[in-house]
Amino acid sequence: MQRSRIVLASLASLFSACATTPPTVVEPEPVAPEPTPIAAPAPPSPPPPVAPPPRTCDMFVKPGVLRRVSLLRVLDAGLPRWLQGVEGDRVLAKRRFQGWLVKSIHPDDPCYQDLDLRPGDVVQKVNGKSIERPEQAFAVVESLRTAPAIVVEHLRDGKPRQLRLSISDE
Repeated sequence: MQRSRIVLASLASLFSACATTPPTVVEPEPVAPEPTPIAAPAPPSPPPPVAPPPRTCDMFVKPGVLRRVSLLRVLDAGLPRWLQGVEGDRVLAKRRFQGWLVKSIHPDDPCYQDLDLRPGDVVQKVNGKSIERPEQAFAVVESLRTAPAIVVEHLRDGKPRQLRLSISDE
């Protein structure tokens, strides 16, 4: 009888282990909050572009005195190259040439900012010579290679003026 009780108890344990109801499983308490997924860090933004240093002018020994080597560099580049930075119009009075109306002269070049030639001035002569035709302009430009100065005769508000730049061999 005792033996049958042990067998019965063993069978009861076995059947209870094979029951169709799943056993209750207790989930463990979380130790920390749910981790947030790690996103790839944003790529660093490129540094802002570095502005070039402001242009400076080294054509002058001092105000009013032009370095010949700088003048020769401009002359060697050619009159057409220099004229690319100049805007002007021919001025006529009674169908006769009066000069060249200055609209702008190399506005982005600091070397021309301090020159006493302004928009509205009318250039009449350079070193005593009129520059009505291209061949006259080329002759004046070539004469500047050995000239002691550049003298620009011009009108401002109808009044004659003169701009003089000495040329130094320093």
